[in-house]
Amino acid sequence: MMVMELGYNSIVLPIKDALAVAEIMQRAEKYEKKYNRGADSNNTYSYHVWANPDEVVMKLISDDIYRMAKLAGQPEKN
Repeated sequence: MMVMELGYNSIVLPIKDALAVAEIMQRAEKYEKKYNRGADSNNTYSYHVWANPDEVVMKLISDDIYRMAKLAGQPEKN
């Protein structure tokens, strides 16, 4: 299994699926809607798209680690 870090989340996928997602993410671009405060209540939004400089972080985990983590399930909130 492969663990992928997407922002602040980590997901686990079969290796084949993780590679497909990584290939798609490599082609993805960043998007942002930015609020621009203007004088005299002339507020506007601007929209921006640019190349994604982020790297796709992935690591392999063994089947034993995956099964143990699967049994543990979602952690309790403290």
